[in-house]
Amino acid sequence: MPLLRIVFRILIMFFAFAMAALAAAAIAAGGIVAIDGPPTLEEPPLELMGKVMLMGLAGSSVVAALAGPVALVVGLVGEVFQFRSWVYYTLGGALAAVAGMAVSGYERFDQGSATAVLTAGLVAGLVYWLIAGRGAGFLRKPIT
Repeated sequence: MPLLRIVFRILIMFFAFAMAALAAAAIAAGGIVAIDGPPTLEEPPLELMGKVMLMGLAGSSVVAALAGPVALVVGLVGEVFQFRSWVYYTLGGALAAVAGMAVSGYERFDQGSATAVLTAGLVAGLVYWLIAGRGAGFLRKPIT
């Protein structure tokens, strides 16, 4: 039974990471569009929505590649030590975002885009906690 629980928790971790990466990419894409200025009436709403969705989907693979190793360590430590606090996973998401910025080069980020990336990391950590972090623990003792 413990082996089945471990496999189940690993699958939940992968699903939660994928959802967190999508959430982070969507937040970052929305932040980048907001930095460019509010949409004008000349720009069709569907075109703007398509632009945000495309940036979000493309950005999720970049988020997963840059922040993935740090997020994996945060998730594994949380599972092994049974951390279930939303603060731990939210700060872990922020740490992963900062690591992603460091890997890609800080000079590429101005204040607005750095804020968008950091906010995306915080949201990604919160999404991960909502899906996988609340029940963290590979080998929890059953409730009796």
